[in-house]
Amino acid sequence: MIAALFAALFSGITPVVASRGIKLIGFVRANVLRLSFAVAILGVWAFAFGQGLRGQTLLFVTAGAIGFGIGGLSLLAALPRLGAPLASLVEETVAAPVAAVVAWFWYSDKLTTNQIVFCGVILVGVVIGLLPYVRATIEKGVAVTGVALGIGLALLAAAAQGISFAATRHGMQLMVHAKTPPDVITVAFQRLIGGFLVALVVYAAARWVWRKKWGFAAADGSTASVLTSDGGKLTTRPLFWGSLNSLFGPILAVTGTVWAQQTMNAGVVQSIVAVAPMISVPFAFWLEGHKPPRVWYLGAAVAIVGLVLVDLNS
Repeated sequence: MIAALFAALFSGITPVVASRGIKLIGFVRANVLRLSFAVAILGVWAFAFGQGLRGQTLLFVTAGAIGFGIGGLSLLAALPRLGAPLASLVEETVAAPVAAVVAWFWYSDKLTTNQIVFCGVILVGVVIGLLPYVRATIEKGVAVTGVALGIGLALLAAAAQGISFAATRHGMQLMVHAKTPPDVITVAFQRLIGGFLVALVVYAAARWVWRKKWGFAAADGSTASVLTSDGGKLTTRPLFWGSLNSLFGPILAVTGTVWAQQTMNAGVVQSIVAVAPMISVPFAFWLEGHKPPRVWYLGAAVAIVGLVLVDLNS
């Protein structure tokens, strides 16, 4: 439970930090930047102290390609269209049932009735707390096509994340059955490899095939270097925001989810991580001026009740 809560905390910070980087250099380069840092840092641990490329490597790399590659890129593309709270709401709440259903049908890892109900309470709390953001997005008068595309991308990210969670849990179970207990950081590293490879392919396509016209430019349409800064201000350095995105997302949040899945069903872990959008709100207020509405506090209270019930039932 503690590991899943840590993952939720870091996952809540990630979209807000990622949004800053995307505005500066576009989501394609922001994605490559965050995964580059993470692969390098976790790779050092994996080969120096962990299992390197041993274990269920192919399954973990595939899970990472789906979750980080397809899912991560889809979420990054959805962020500028929906904003961090709404994009995260769609992804996290839909990913939970996807993970649970895939785990059930793939390797019979079923949720109990109590777990389904209590996880549902968490998700209801998240939806209640973030409903004002859904309304605000509609009231902004943003083009329907832009919102629809953003929702579609967030749903794709949710499906990819749910499948990735279930696959990761299965791979770890297979290693335990083979009497080779998985190293959490090594598993996180192997998952990152898949995501990083997909990110490089998309980067190459954006750079040379689409000639920087898709996902490669900043909010103002420019294609500045990741080392560029505006007057030397810390908050305008893409490298700074990219490294923070890497730290909170691929390194800390993902390691937390892998740690949690050692002992918990993928659907339960994802339901706990689904409170991340609620955590995004205070950080969005700090960085972007999004003041939490009153309903957010009600939703937070409901989600906390659900978390307590899940913990007591585990």
